[in-house]
Amino acid sequence: MIQNSAQPLLTESQVEHFDTFGFLVRRKLFTADEIKTINNEFDTRYKAVLEETTKLEGKRVSNVNWPNRHPDSPFLTHLLEDPRIVEASEMLLGKGAIPILSNSNSYSQDTGWHPDYVDPNFQMHKNVIYLQATDAEKGALRLIPGSHKSPFHYQLTKIGLRGGSDDEAFLKRANLEICDIPAFVFSSQPGDMITFNGRIWHAAWGGYLDRRTCTFNFYKDPQSAAEKKSVQNYVEIMKTSRINNKTFGPQYHPSWVANNEKSSKREHWINWLREWGYLDTLNL
Repeated sequence: MIQNSAQPLLTESQVEHFDTFGFLVRRKLFTADEIKTINNEFDTRYKAVLEETTKLEGKRVSNVNWPNRHPDSPFLTHLLEDPRIVEASEMLLGKGAIPILSNSNSYSQDTGWHPDYVDPNFQMHKNVIYLQATDAEKGALRLIPGSHKSPFHYQLTKIGLRGGSDDEAFLKRANLEICDIPAFVFSSQPGDMITFNGRIWHAAWGGYLDRRTCTFNFYKDPQSAAEKKSVQNYVEIMKTSRINNKTFGPQYHPSWVANNEKSSKREHWINWLREWGYLDTLNL
């Protein structure tokens, strides 16, 4: 089912680019046929999610996301084990890299400036595929190069780029828009993938109804005491985040956990997730 890329691994220059700037773009990583398959699986799950959330909320929900590890999404499920994703992730995070989250997302608005996490001892990166063409005026992801590193990361926090109340937010005080902050704009075509460090500041401008992405988040297997503490802390943080974001369905579907294909890679991941408490926490 999965088409292996002729060059699934990253070059030394690509790794250096990621470490220095906090992100890496790979163009035409997936074929048109693969993107068609992804869209078909997205449509199937999206329809079911909208029906269910409408029942629960009494109205149609505009921003929704749901886990990819589902029987209705076999291609997306297996992408976690595709060399283009997993082997590249292991080059950036180490051989023990674990896919904690893998979601499909539908957005309908801009996304303000933020990092996904701030703890320097918690190393995560996100692989993102946009399923429609994006540009600077139409929902493209924006990233501030190098903002995953200190002290730059904390300087952006200090000025209030993420903001608290409207009166405190830097953009409001400076009379600026999201698009006015100097940034790399990931203008993309379906099939392109961007991978970025979870600490990098990012945003999206020019949002529109049903802006679609598929994400594959890999975490470093912790080695130091500080890293292990951070992994433990994020079990609860991810639980709260999942509830607030109203993710539809269990992150680790029973069919994925059953591992009927006897994948040794997946078995390692499942054991790790169970040991650290993610398997139970994110399946509530």
